[in-house]
Amino acid sequence: MSGQSELGRLAATRSGDRPRAHEGTSDTEAAIFDATERLLADVPLHDLSVAQIIAAAGISRATFYFYFSSKFAVLSGLLAKVTDEIFEMVQPFVRREATVAPRDALEQSLTAAVKLWATHRPALRAIHEHWNTTAELRELWLGVVERFTEAAAAEIDREREAGLARPGVDSRRLAAVLMWSSERCLYVAGLGSDSNLPDEESTLAPLLGLWSAALYGR
Repeated sequence: MSGQSELGRLAATRSGDRPRAHEGTSDTEAAIFDATERLLADVPLHDLSVAQIIAAAGISRATFYFYFSSKFAVLSGLLAKVTDEIFEMVQPFVRREATVAPRDALEQSLTAAVKLWATHRPALRAIHEHWNTTAELRELWLGVVERFTEAAAAEIDREREAGLARPGVDSRRLAAVLMWSSERCLYVAGLGSDSNLPDEESTLAPLLGLWSAALYGR
């Protein structure tokens, strides 16, 4: 990552966090992120302790607190990093090139997003379950959704101006509904509790149909 993302800056400057801004690029931070994700696969966030993260990452307590103030700060930093990865992967749609068909660009972006969500399932599941009840995560998660909503709305406006996307609902409102719907579907699929959505990959075709119908009428 060449520069600190907006989400990274928010994560670093919240009250109670460490004064130094970290981008999640050092080996130590990577070890903390990896350990946290591995633990979250089996341990609910409310039961997860800093001591467990420290042990799993193989670092000292002083080293952990040099980088992060709490487990929620770790999750926030991880969210900023994963968000940047996902945003890069959805570029085929939000920055569609003229030589790529709209539906093809949409499929490329959704395929990449679904794959990355599955890869980071434990962390994203924990964020989904706690963002609206934990102040440290709320601002960041709403920022994530807004970032994607704004980019999608801008592309919808461009597609409408080019006569490719159907007119209708305000583009930002439509983009927000599509974003939140996709987020919820991926979360449920990651739980594996609904036989209709046994995993994230099973959401790809339905989500592609949903987005295609909403944007292009087919």
